[in-house]
Amino acid sequence: MSSIVVVGAGLSGLTAAYRLSTGGADVVVLEAGPRPGGRVDTETHGAYVVDTGPDALTAGYARYLRLVEDLGLQHRLADTAAVIGLVRDGRIIDVDPGKPWRLPFTPALSFAAKIRMLGGLVHARKAIAEVDSYEMSCSAARDDPERSAAEFATDLFGTEVADYLIDPLMRLTTGSGAANASCVNVLGALGAWSSSLKTVRGGLGIVTDELADRLDVRYGATVTRVDDTATGVVIGYHDESGEHEMAADGCVIGAMYHQATEMWPTLSAACPAFGDKLRNVKLISVSLGYSAHTATRAYPVLVPTTENPEALLIFMQHNKCADRAPDGHSLVTIYTDTTVTDSFLDRTDRELELWAAGIIEGLCPELVGRREMSVVTRWPMAGYLADPGFWRRSSRLLESLPTDGRVKVAGDLFGAGSMESATRWGERAAEELLRHLDDHR
Repeated sequence: MSSIVVVGAGLSGLTAAYRLSTGGADVVVLEAGPRPGGRVDTETHGAYVVDTGPDALTAGYARYLRLVEDLGLQHRLADTAAVIGLVRDGRIIDVDPGKPWRLPFTPALSFAAKIRMLGGLVHARKAIAEVDSYEMSCSAARDDPERSAAEFATDLFGTEVADYLIDPLMRLTTGSGAANASCVNVLGALGAWSSSLKTVRGGLGIVTDELADRLDVRYGATVTRVDDTATGVVIGYHDESGEHEMAADGCVIGAMYHQATEMWPTLSAACPAFGDKLRNVKLISVSLGYSAHTATRAYPVLVPTTENPEALLIFMQHNKCADRAPDGHSLVTIYTDTTVTDSFLDRTDRELELWAAGIIEGLCPELVGRREMSVVTRWPMAGYLADPGFWRRSSRLLESLPTDGRVKVAGDLFGAGSMESATRWGERAAEELLRHLDDHR
């Protein structure tokens, strides 16, 4: 039986550890924090169930959904509301993809924009089909460092569609608007978000909690170095009892890039230009509970930058799943755009609550005076911005990493920042490490 240390108990690290364990390895997970899940977390406040990190998943999350089934949690999967909201002219317009005969009549876009959009989709259909939304580094050749998603979308669809559809889609998937995103992300988002939306009853944290319960996870253990030797791997870490070393046959690092490079310098040495140009995504989420139901039936509400440069996007959680709020109540989550988050991080929870309420209640006046709960979550490091050129740099880093070593990298660095990418890269790291150890027995 091979001994493996997994660094990080986020979704990717836990997935890698679970697949390694079921593959016959003896696995220990070292986690610096006090709980599993990383950015995935669910909190309960009275009768409200709040996902404070990643939120949406689609039917296209094949690896993630298979993981849920393997854990015996398929009974918790639920379909969300099919309706998508779009903010235009200060109001929410509901668009129901399940009723295509109504789409030509939606006021979300002008008739001319709808025709231009249809033509653009026909023109780009082959490219959309070829881009894997969760491994976009494989489509690095399409990533033009000198051309943003906004410029690409304007050329393909025209200004109105670029501003009112593609831009908020980029905000939903990258953390900022189309002006800051790679053109590859447009193709990836159009492919990924054509699938129906799903969720997990009881909160997304149930999946990572279940994974952790099946593994040997040691919390409060901060890894400081990973040394790949001729005979194995030595992991140095410290916890409340002091400094320690642990020897193993292999290691999976499921930490974010800036943390992983500190403990394993090989990662930054493989392609120094990657780290030099990384831009952090910083987010704040504010979830507000109301003792009234919104008029909109949408779950995701897309917010174009031109409508509000501060509010990244909105999720109507009560339309995601009935268990997220009491019957007849609403739970609404709003995120800050990463370009403004720095100026928001020092605000008090009360100030952030009032900022969020002003936007939400302006769009949903039926909620005014009915606010009864708030949860504020700050993510000063939520991921990395997939700006123009990001996927080319990501591909070069991936090609530069040693393929025959005992250390593998998990996380969602080489795909879109999503739970599907985290699951996929965790599984890939486990498969590669098991193959390596089997070849060298």
